Amino acid sequence: MNGIRSLLAIYMLSSLLVTAQDSVLKPLSSSSDEPTSFLDADFFADSLSEAYTLEEDPMGEQRLLQVRNSTLTPSVVGSSSFNYTSNSEKVAQNEKEGTSLNLSLTLNLGLGEYGIGDEVVCAPAFSLVQMRTFTDPVRDYGDEMKVYDLDTQILSLSLPFVLPDDFSLSLSNAYVVPSTFRGKKNIISYSNTPSLSFSKNFILTSGDVINFTAGASYTFTQGDTLEQQIADPVYYNFIEAVMQQSGISTSSEYPSNLQDGMGHTLSISYTKMLSDSLTLVPSLSYQSTSFSEGANSSRVDKVYNVGVSASHAFAEWLNVSGLINYSWKRTNDDLNTPEFEDFIGGLSINITHVF
Repeated sequence: MNGIRSLLAIYMLSSLLVTAQDSVLKPLSSSSDEPTSFLDADFFADSLSEAYTLEEDPMGEQRLLQVRNSTLTPSVVGSSSFNYTSNSEKVAQNEKEGTSLNLSLTLNLGLGEYGIGDEVVCAPAFSLVQMRTFTDPVRDYGDEMKVYDLDTQILSLSLPFVLPDDFSLSLSNAYVVPSTFRGKKNIISYSNTPSLSFSKNFILTSGDVINFTAGASYTFTQGDTLEQQIADPVYYNFIEAVMQQSGISTSSEYPSNLQDGMGHTLSISYTKMLSDSLTLVPSLSYQSTSFSEGANSSRVDKVYNVGVSASHAFAEWLNVSGLINYSWKRTNDDLNTPEFEDFIGGLSINITHVF
């Protein structure tokens, strides 16, 4: 009896093992009523596909703006402009009009284009400008106007952000150093101007573009004190004594950062493409500067400008442009700061080389 029981037990155990093996080897049913295994072949295939996608494009498959270029893009621009002005403050004494000649060399360096999120691209750029200005070069006034002949160096860094819907935001800082070049070189001042501007382009069905820009900036300056501005020590001592008798300090009223101030700008322009190489741009702008130091602490200057410019590209490297502007300045410091109205016309030639 025990032998029979043992044989029955072995038989039943063998049947269970065979049944279990068949159920393991049986393929999964394709019926939609049964749940799909989590760790199946499709899961690993999708995971690998996503991994390769992320490796090829860190911003994902749905990016609207791709990074187009992350290399340095240097260029050099040589420019010459000749301008007419009706502002008597810019010309020799007893004259009502004058001219100026500007020569400049600019090094531009694009630092690449970088995607931020899905729809924003930043294209930082660096520029260095060396400019020389000759005041009233076509007339002979001896040394009278040579004091206004200047060298100007401008070092700037900009971070423009291209935003969706034709909006753009720009952060920048400009370092400006004007100096005389006649005789002994004398640096007139230093200034740092961080700025923020926001603009919007409205693209018309004709292809023309209307641009609106609003900006704010603050200028930090370092210039000559009153003592440094007055070369004659005897005359300076006289001025200082007169001011002290009136209870005024020369260092507080005329500090070296006298031109520090907050600036606000608003501008609107209309770009009209007359042909593939000819562009016409009428514009209107407003600039307000609120000074914050010394004798200028309550001074506010407002400059309005309306004008039109035309530019013709004869080649990729050669561009000729002309402008006509009318500007006028108003200030609340009528005693020490002259107001003016100025009609400006000019012609410039630009030569560009891209490396």
